[in-house]
Amino acid sequence: MDITPKLPEIIAHPQQIQQVFLNIISNARYALNQKYPKAHDGKILEILGEEITMHDLLWVKITFYDHGTGIPARIKERITEPFFTTKPRGIGTGLGLGISQGIINNHGGRLTIDTLEGEFTKVAIILPVKS
Repeated sequence: MDITPKLPEIIAHPQQIQQVFLNIISNARYALNQKYPKAHDGKILEILGEEITMHDLLWVKITFYDHGTGIPARIKERITEPFFTTKPRGIGTGLGLGISQGIINNHGGRLTIDTLEGEFTKVAIILPVKS
């Protein structure tokens, strides 16, 4: 984890943000375990927290970066749809990313996903700084 010291405060519902983090980390863990079923040096989830400026406003950006299976380009646009899942029946509900995106949107933020199948997934949460 690489978190910039003294990040500015945001206004958020802690339990909701915790749910978003848990959903993203759970997906990353699944992707890493799919790519590396056993112990492996590449089985790492990087988390970066930083302050950024966007449109002349301050934001807090938390990025989750894994080198797991990535997401196929043909389905990337659907991964936040309710009940859409890439996991086998009984493993995933297909609600995690959709709920997470809704929570972040309700906080005035953005959730972005950058991915390359077979290589990586990078999920960024961008939230406005408390004014």
